[in-house]
Amino acid sequence: MRPQPAERSPLLEIRGLTVAFQSERGKEIRPVQDVSLSVYPGQTLAVVGESGSGKSVTALSILRLIAEPPGRTVAGEILFEGRDLRKLSEREMQHVRGKEIAMIFQEPMTSLNPVYTVGDQIVEAVTLHQNVSSSKAYEIAEQAMHDVGISDPHRRLHEYPHQMSGGMRQRVMIAMALSCRPKLLIADEPTTALDVTIQAQILELLRKLQRERGMSILLITHDLGVVAENADVVAVMYASRVVEYAGVEELFDRPQHPYTEGLFRAVPRLGNPDERLHAIPGTVPNPAKFPAGCKFHTRCPRTRQLAASARPEETVQITSDGEQARVMKTCVDSEPLAREVSAAHWAACHYAENFTRAPLTPPKLAHKRESEVAASELSTDESAQSSAMPATGSTPGGRRP
Repeated sequence: MRPQPAERSPLLEIRGLTVAFQSERGKEIRPVQDVSLSVYPGQTLAVVGESGSGKSVTALSILRLIAEPPGRTVAGEILFEGRDLRKLSEREMQHVRGKEIAMIFQEPMTSLNPVYTVGDQIVEAVTLHQNVSSSKAYEIAEQAMHDVGISDPHRRLHEYPHQMSGGMRQRVMIAMALSCRPKLLIADEPTTALDVTIQAQILELLRKLQRERGMSILLITHDLGVVAENADVVAVMYASRVVEYAGVEELFDRPQHPYTEGLFRAVPRLGNPDERLHAIPGTVPNPAKFPAGCKFHTRCPRTRQLAASARPEETVQITSDGEQARVMKTCVDSEPLAREVSAAHWAACHYAENFTRAPLTPPKLAHKRESEVAASELSTDESAQSSAMPATGSTPGGRRP
């Protein structure tokens, strides 16, 4: 099923977001520039890229958690259900944080307060956003811990973070984030510090809760395996910008940006034990020293290949990691903006297929991966069958795939 551009309204839409920080020397640094993306109800959008690409700053900006100063949002809109979060007062934002948009951070041990029990910390989030008594708040907290698969939640409520394993602490963070049933969950590399087995359990838990509650997820990760298993739509970020945006199947089948191609080549493959692992040369540039033009041109194999057969006046010589290389002059002179190079597929590369003729449209894609669509239809069919059965006896319908 080929993804098509969206017609219905997104739950979250970011338009041209630019975030700046003031350095101690007075220089303005912009780790996020002109970022546009959207998340639709029930959808999982994965934001991928190397460390330093601007993923976490983008996520923190949504909830206005960037300290001001030194940081500030220079431009753009952050629309949640049509409201621009940038225009809300701090008091109004407190009602949004946790209740409508929740966030799971990378390392739970640094996010949980070590001097309070996990139950007290979940209850604090519940009482802040729900008009309930203390006893009711503890019931909600206990149920939230039960929902995320924590055994004996009544006892665990009274434990401290250091008494739990890493996987258990991450489940507590998820329980806290989902205790108020938010419409959007921002998961900032939620499995980075966990082993593979626990990582799979946490991701399956998020998928299960998403199906049951119909919430949207903004998943930040650098693991393409996680993306392949969980995402509906993927935004690839590099050096402050979104360089490619497409449905997950489309992106994996037909990557258009050389950075995305490099990420795929760097993934180890089974069955080829003697094959040398490919790596993208160099590192993500420092935001204080971004190169001119396309920020990837110093590491890009495509521009070097094209320059090898181009006329001398079309190329320019650069120094990258102490080595001389010739690249296309266009890549140094101007920074490409993301264009819709094919239906529901955006890329920011001068030499992407059809780039010069592609329209400059905002990335919007209400796409659901085929497996999720099938699961949703199966769940609906089983629920309908269950409701049609007689009320006597037990009914096998209604279970979730």
